[in-house]
Amino acid sequence: MIIRSRAPVRISFAGGGTDVSPFTEEHGGCVVNVTINKYAWGTLSFRPDAGVSLRSDDYNAEIKYKRLKDLRYDGNLDLLKAVTKHFKPINGVNLYLRSDVPPRSGLGSSASAFVAAIGLFNHALSDRRITNYEIAELAFKLEREELHNLGGRQDQYAAVFGGLNYMEFKGNDFVRINPLRIRRDNLLELEKNIVLVHAQEREKSGDIIANQTKSYVRRDRDVVDALEETKALAQEVKQALVRGDFNYFGELLHQGWLTKKKFSPLMTTPFIDKLYKAARENGAIGGKITGAGGGGHMFFYCEPNTEHKVEAALAKAGAKPVKFSFDMHGLETWEVAE
Repeated sequence: MIIRSRAPVRISFAGGGTDVSPFTEEHGGCVVNVTINKYAWGTLSFRPDAGVSLRSDDYNAEIKYKRLKDLRYDGNLDLLKAVTKHFKPINGVNLYLRSDVPPRSGLGSSASAFVAAIGLFNHALSDRRITNYEIAELAFKLEREELHNLGGRQDQYAAVFGGLNYMEFKGNDFVRINPLRIRRDNLLELEKNIVLVHAQEREKSGDIIANQTKSYVRRDRDVVDALEETKALAQEVKQALVRGDFNYFGELLHQGWLTKKKFSPLMTTPFIDKLYKAARENGAIGGKITGAGGGGHMFFYCEPNTEHKVEAALAKAGAKPVKFSFDMHGLETWEVAE
């Protein structure tokens, strides 16, 4: 039996940063995000021997071991190692992973990869499968606690549940997923008017998150106020989307970007600021970096029928436009014959 999986990446509309400890434990956080049709893809098959083969096309790497107990974290395919070590398969395995977007994309691609890999092993459990909430929480714990990659919880839950969601975080493992009920016409209009681009390569997001967390812990007033404002904006964004008030949604994105830049001096770069200015001058109402900041992807909500002008201006300024549509399914797994 061969098992395959896919898990989508996400665009974070609002609230990013409020899903990171210790803010969630002390104030509660909330985010609004949507998954798109860019995926982490996985394949799992079982071997007759005890060997373990791990392969990633994203890193152009393959590692083979004679036994499961030989797996050691060394910075080489540690994600695949962490998931395999957790499930402790009785037989040997061949585990393969690739992603439609590059690492450090700002789209939550590492969380999607964890979810896709976990989904493979969970599918194989048959009648002992864990729930979607448990899959997301396991992905969080393996990435954040086992491998010490700093970040919040929204990425893992988005990759599992898919769709357009308002997520609430109240500390520890309390997470509530609230799908936003939006008319199909409005969903199509929202998708049409968003431009997504790859801006530039970035360093690890953990550096920015660590900087943000240190500032919050020492009660830096600007950062504390920015997080509180970001939380309030996420609640406003949710209401604007439900009402179909998309121009106001765009204005909230602009306000959110100005607020997000207060999280850390590493949040933006001169090139990112140049792109943002070009987008606004050609029809974008508002936009933001999709992840922790410093690079990766950006998105913009545009005045209707200006999205092509915004895309052209961003391409001329040095960004790479990315075509996409919304994904409403989240993690999916299936079987194929060998």
